[in-house]
Amino acid sequence: MMNFGALDVQLVHHNRPQLHRVISAEHSLTPIDVRLDDFRTLSFGSTLSEVPTAIRHETPATPRSVHLAHKSSNHSTESELLDLDEVFHASHLSSTVRSDDERIRGGEIVAAKRDRMAVDLEPSPPTPTVDDTPFIRFAIEQLTRDEDVRAAAGRPLTSTSSNTASVERLVHDQGLGYYRVSSLTREELALARKHRSSPTIEHETLFKFNPTRPLSYPSNPPEYQTSRYSGAEVFIPVESPSYSQRYPELTFVPTILRPFSMITLTLLCLVMMGGLIFCAAYSSKHHGLVGWSNGIQGGLYFVFGFLPQILASIIFLYVQGVMSAITRILPFTLMAMKDAESRTDAIFLGLHPKSSFWPGGEGPTSIYLSNLFFWLTIFTIPLQSCLFSAIFVAGEWRWTAVQSVAWALVTIYAFILIATILSGSFFFRRTTGLLWDPRSLADVVAILPRSNSLEDFHGTEVMESRKELRDRLVMRSDRLGYWKTQNETQGIFYCLGEEGTPTRRYTLESGKLHEKRSSGVFDYSSDLEKSADLYSRKTRFRHIPWQLSDILVIVWVVAGFILLLALFVVSFLPLTAIRNGFPPLVSALPSTQGFSPANFLYSFVPSLLGMILYLLFQPLDMAFRRLQPWVELGNPEGATASKSLLLDYPAALPIQCTWRALMAGHYRVAAMSALSLLFILLPVLAGGIFFPLTTSLSGVRMMPNLPSFYVILVILLLYLIALIIAIPHRYQMRLPHSADCLAEVFSFVYNSGILTDAAFRAPRTKKDLITRLTAQSAAGHEARYAFGVYRGRNGKESLGIERIGRRSAQEIMILSVR
Repeated sequence: MMNFGALDVQLVHHNRPQLHRVISAEHSLTPIDVRLDDFRTLSFGSTLSEVPTAIRHETPATPRSVHLAHKSSNHSTESELLDLDEVFHASHLSSTVRSDDERIRGGEIVAAKRDRMAVDLEPSPPTPTVDDTPFIRFAIEQLTRDEDVRAAAGRPLTSTSSNTASVERLVHDQGLGYYRVSSLTREELALARKHRSSPTIEHETLFKFNPTRPLSYPSNPPEYQTSRYSGAEVFIPVESPSYSQRYPELTFVPTILRPFSMITLTLLCLVMMGGLIFCAAYSSKHHGLVGWSNGIQGGLYFVFGFLPQILASIIFLYVQGVMSAITRILPFTLMAMKDAESRTDAIFLGLHPKSSFWPGGEGPTSIYLSNLFFWLTIFTIPLQSCLFSAIFVAGEWRWTAVQSVAWALVTIYAFILIATILSGSFFFRRTTGLLWDPRSLADVVAILPRSNSLEDFHGTEVMESRKELRDRLVMRSDRLGYWKTQNETQGIFYCLGEEGTPTRRYTLESGKLHEKRSSGVFDYSSDLEKSADLYSRKTRFRHIPWQLSDILVIVWVVAGFILLLALFVVSFLPLTAIRNGFPPLVSALPSTQGFSPANFLYSFVPSLLGMILYLLFQPLDMAFRRLQPWVELGNPEGATASKSLLLDYPAALPIQCTWRALMAGHYRVAAMSALSLLFILLPVLAGGIFFPLTTSLSGVRMMPNLPSFYVILVILLLYLIALIIAIPHRYQMRLPHSADCLAEVFSFVYNSGILTDAAFRAPRTKKDLITRLTAQSAAGHEARYAFGVYRGRNGKESLGIERIGRRSAQEIMILSVR
């Protein structure tokens, strides 16, 4: 805050308040006064003294004014009252700034006494004890009124000294009328307990004390010090207004998580459980299901050897889609909750499915349990492969259900049913904070233009890991929903924001007003070494997902080639030809319950290996899907929104993703997506390849179903080809850090000019957003976007996404691949 102690107000004969400089020969200069002198030399200051800023009508003297006038005539009484005033003020200050306050108050008292002596010496003294700060603030308000009325969202950042003026409306208007003081609502009182996430610098506590505090307090000093942002335009959360086209309900849920879809999954689980219970009960009561016939090549073998896995794979893929949708919208849903603790760290939750080798442990308890129970589906296909066996009853072989396996499957599907009910109940009529499904980068950017919570992201674009971002952005509770401010002209708006944070703060630099960021925010531009990281190719192409790292991809290809070659050699050498079968090495005799160790071993294990291969390929496929937009943005000529910001490959179904990638010319993504779906046949077919049969020459041998075996060999060959095509052109997929959570995505757009583009200005629907982004200019060209170094909204250079060809802006620098 500036010290306006050297300015005072006189009540002239025209009944208008005017600003006059009170010269005091005894007043010693301080650093704050030097800055004030610089401020006075600006045209901005001269405007204040020349133009009447407000009309104040003459009113009868109040007892308070009479009392104050009497004080100005008695210096000794004046000193005593000042001392008492200071004691009263000190009682309301935090103990953490007591030592700083004492130094400031001491200097202030001396300055106040000297100023009052100077006032007494003037032939026409001004109105005593009237604070001049409101008049200064009124002038600044006139310069910033257009910015306040305008619905510009983000708070661009400028690097300024901590001693520059912060235009916060912290005092009453003294009758000027430029700021209306209203009674505090419950929401506004709650803002006082909001803590900023920025680390506190050493000298921050000193400036929590207002050096320009008037000697005459307002009538309600406690309210004056209610909050650090009292009087500033802060974000106040509001409930969703009554449903209308202007304010839609924030309850969007993806189709797969809606009641009809969840009921469908529930019915599938119930049907599967009913079928399993029937097979187990009927087999136990009637000593089997049907008689054995046509060996392992007929249609009956397909029914008992492959059909259970196929049915299980349908539910398995359905559950994967549900888990993917939950992962995608869970961060947004948590940010829409009223409880600040639930919103904490929501921006660090992953947006895309992770490896299914272990269950996810993020989110509320109900979602955690749902993910844990859904994770059990990876065992359903291997168990279904050994569900049926053959037993010898009354002189004939009969198909029967293995009791232990059947009841184990019933238990797993019961857990899946519980998970379905839990997740369906969690999202039923829940406020998710979403207007539509956030499937693409454009959908994420659309919630940011009016956000007030991007200030702390300064410099995060070059951080290496999510841990560094967590350390910077600690104790956050960002909220997604509708907001308002004390300024009624801004109305109700929708965005991501922080409760109790001002919309804008300003500072004077070279005679111009600039938006100012918090003094606690790390000044990244002052660190030359880190500023150089923006242009460092090492930083720009530093990170790549572990699935696509050089060593891992090469190891996968080499290991896959060796294993596949060995399988081909063993399968077709005359001595070890697979068509002749092999000894089971374990007992093949089934028990009365239908369990055969040989059948279980050579059904469950091959299917489990196939499931492992399938699960290993999923992260590789997802990496190509989610990084393709960034690859397009990294092209030297940039890319249109339809080929970059609007790509929704991570959220698309496998067949849907393949088709869209083909239409966009992303053939590698299309191939990976198609093969990812095809590889589900590995656990399905592998579980039914071998079956124990008794031969006339060699006794019991594990005999193969040759058609399915040959299909598996072809799929494994395609698996190897998929690993090979993953090797080239991976360098373009590198980023400074991962972009798998909201915080990481925000770090690449927080300072971008696209947040002020009309395309992202309060779109009503997803169709509206797509129309804006794909609209052609007058020259007949779509806007192009790129990932590079640009000069951002705060005037500082940043690394991230920006629109190419922006007027009056420095051209974006796109770092080329090696």
